[in-house]
Amino acid sequence: MRQTLHTLAALTLMLSASAGAQTIPDAGALMRQTEQMMRQNQLQQNTQRREALPPVMVFADSAVVTVKRFKFAGNKLLSQDQLQAVVASFANRPLKPHDLQQMTDAVSEAYRKIGWVVRAYIPRQDLSGEEMTMQVIETIPPSRKRDGQRQPQPLDDLTHIVFVHHGVPNA
Repeated sequence: MRQTLHTLAALTLMLSASAGAQTIPDAGALMRQTEQMMRQNQLQQNTQRREALPPVMVFADSAVVTVKRFKFAGNKLLSQDQLQAVVASFANRPLKPHDLQQMTDAVSEAYRKIGWVVRAYIPRQDLSGEEMTMQVIETIPPSRKRDGQRQPQPLDDLTHIVFVHHGVPNA
């Protein structure tokens, strides 16, 4: 009985000491912890999205492809028809890696003219057919709140430096 009382007293003392050692976090600490968790979550989502994109196709310097039709993936701001008009001069003719680079440049330039930054590249694919797919990655520029809603706004050429990355690497 006496041993049980000692054990109970020791347990009560340990519990009360650990309860007293806990501090209540302040609002700033909770906010920092929440922001950190949100950043980590966003990084994981961005990594998953990046990993889901097809890899870049690498062309040998001597490669020549002829394509009748172009298809675009990932484009939302410019329609298939608008992008077809941009690359029409590249259809039905032999294209070397330099020409393919000019084609991705032309697509990026079309977006830049309307104030958006994109990455356009040719993903790995079978080019034995008549169609080539070009991947477009549209970035979302800084957003502004309008009527309580976050609205993406195009970049203004006068106030922002626009960086455009093209995807056909030198082989």
